[in-house]
Amino acid sequence: MSANEASNIFPVRAGKLHTIGRVVELLKPEFPDLSPSKVRFLEEQGLFSAFRTESGYRKYTDQHVERVKLILELQRDKFLPLRVIKTYLDDLDSGKQPTLPTETRRPSVNRKFTKVELIAESGINETLLAEAQAHGLISKEKFEYGDIEIARALMNLQRFGITARHLRGIKSAADRDLGLIQGVVNTVKKQRDPAAKSRAAAYAAEIESQFAVIRAELIRAVIDKID
Repeated sequence: MSANEASNIFPVRAGKLHTIGRVVELLKPEFPDLSPSKVRFLEEQGLFSAFRTESGYRKYTDQHVERVKLILELQRDKFLPLRVIKTYLDDLDSGKQPTLPTETRRPSVNRKFTKVELIAESGINETLLAEAQAHGLISKEKFEYGDIEIARALMNLQRFGITARHLRGIKSAADRDLGLIQGVVNTVKKQRDPAAKSRAAAYAAEIESQFAVIRAELIRAVIDKID
């Protein structure tokens, strides 16, 4: 969907109003994991504002449905975080024609991989694989897509004389980061709020993103000083 097409759907027009359940029903064929709590969470993040009845119930226009659909498409197809999507939508709402930002992340792959598939996909040898497993960098069979990505990185690092045993600090730091994230997420998940689960997932992704920024900048600051 182009920016011009997107901007045309946002002005609210009079028409039939939908319940939150109907919004989910309309979009669920394309987004099977969509739930009322997810829709409420998107509204809490300021991505749109539903109408409220005198009794306080949320009601949605066809334009709301199309906006939610666009948000979900940008998450799924462009891998954009909600903060980036919100900025893009805010610009559209103000009459601008912003360029859609791009952000990449690893694809969502739910399948498991055998040892043979891991070696074939990454090129890692059995000795390096065993070392990576011994230091907790790669899990045991069955393997996940992330294990393949780590195996590829280890193969590339071998060119510089860096092996799995040199990366124990990275694993320890990742475990500490995970502990911080889980502390926040567990607190949010305990809240008696239908949107708590979606909020916890979004917070975890945002915290991880900010950790990545800090790590990258700390390393870059040193690299920039290299003659």
